[in-house]
This record gives sequence, C-alpha cells and structure tokens, in this order.
Amino acid sequence: MDILELFASGTVILIGTLLIAAPLIVYRALFDTARHWHAYGAGRAGIVELCGFLIGICFIMTTPLPGGGLNADLLFGVDGPWALDPSAFEALVLDTLAEAPDRLAAWLAERDDRLNLTLVVGFAFALLAGRGAWGFYRTYWRVALLTLAMDLTLAALASVATLYAMLLGLWLLNRLNFWALAVAVLVMQEYRYNTLGLFQKQRHFRAPKSMLPLGAPVSGETGNSRRKRVRAEGSGRATGRKFGV
Repeated sequence: MDILELFASGTVILIGTLLIAAPLIVYRALFDTARHWHAYGAGRAGIVELCGFLIGICFIMTTPLPGGGLNADLLFGVDGPWALDPSAFEALVLDTLAEAPDRLAAWLAERDDRLNLTLVVGFAFALLAGRGAWGFYRTYWRVALLTLAMDLTLAALASVATLYAMLLGLWLLNRLNFWALAVAVLVMQEYRYNTLGLFQKQRHFRAPKSMLPLGAPVSGETGNSRRKRVRAEGSGRATGRKFGV
C-alpha cells in the first residue's frame, strides 16, 4: 500500500507539473511552427516575440501583486499571500490575465505622466504595424493577411506568457522554497538539451579548421556541403588543419 500511495502521489505531482507548464509548452510549440513556416520565417517571429515580450513587461509593471508588494516575508511566509493551493493559484492567474489589458490601458490613460510605458507600448505596436505593412508590400494579400494574423496571435501569446511566467515563478518560490534551486537546474538542463521544446535549439560552437586534430573530417564550403578531409600541401596524409606541419 505504501508503494501504491507513493506512486499515486508521484503521478499527481507529475500531472500537476505538466499542467502548470502546459501554457508555456503550447506557446513555444506555436512559435516554433511559425518559425518554420516558409511564408513567415524565424526573423519575423523573433521580432513579433520581442513586441509581445515588451507588452508583457508593461503588464507586469501595472499588475498589483498579492499582498500589495514583494519582499521575503510576503513571498516565503507560510501564511503569506503567495501560500496558495493549485486551485487558488489558477483563480489568481485567470483573474490577473483577464484584467491585465484593462489595467494597462487605464495606466496609460491616467497615470503614465512621464510616458515611459506609453513609449514602450507604442514602439511595440509600431513595430508590429511596420512588419504587417511590409508583408502587404512584399507578398500576396491573402498570405499577408495570414502572416498578420500570426503576428497578432504570437504577440498576444508572448505577452500573456511573460505575465504568466512571472506569476508562476513567484508562486513556485513560495511552494518550493529551497527546492526552487532544483527546478532552476532542470530549467537549465532544458535550455541545454531542449527536451520539451521550451527553448530554441542553440547553435553549438564549431571549432575552426586550424584547431581540429590531424585527420579530422570537416564540412566543405561547396554548395553540396559534402564532408571532406583537408590535406596538407605535398603530403598524402589527411589533416584537419589549414596548413600541414
């Protein structure tokens, strides 16, 4: 019975973790799909994601936190405002995400005297409008409409994901406390190996030919990109170095 209870509790924790990370996984999957769409491209997806991230930062700046502030007592307190069970955290997330656009609009209209957030939001929307107009100029109008819809979708999801990631991080700090370091290690491993696809695949460092060992195969610079071995002048022995010595 103890083994069954341990298995059941572990299953519940695993399912809960997947459900918590599901919004970020879905967002990353859609972003990767847009990057590999021939009519869209990775460059445009990156610009749109930047716009969404900037709007998400503005959401964070105008969103009141539980307890009215952020300090160690409020964040890590056993009976603090962040000591929420999963159902209470879900309600907090839904309410915060639903009210974030109205809060930002009210802040821009009434409280942004120095125009700090107005400039950030204006820059993001101007960049989105410029990318959309350029799409109509360069491609057929139906394709341009589809890419514009993808722009708006990705920007909205990126802004929501930014705000959700902030709320999730603060809640996990309260729930996990010291064990948040273990979660950070798992995130670093995901960043390195991209198991769940949360991060873009990183380009690995490739050493130049002069640093390769003798006889190491190197990638050719020709159009067919065939692998070949660089040989030293006057020698039949293959070498990975630029000049045989």
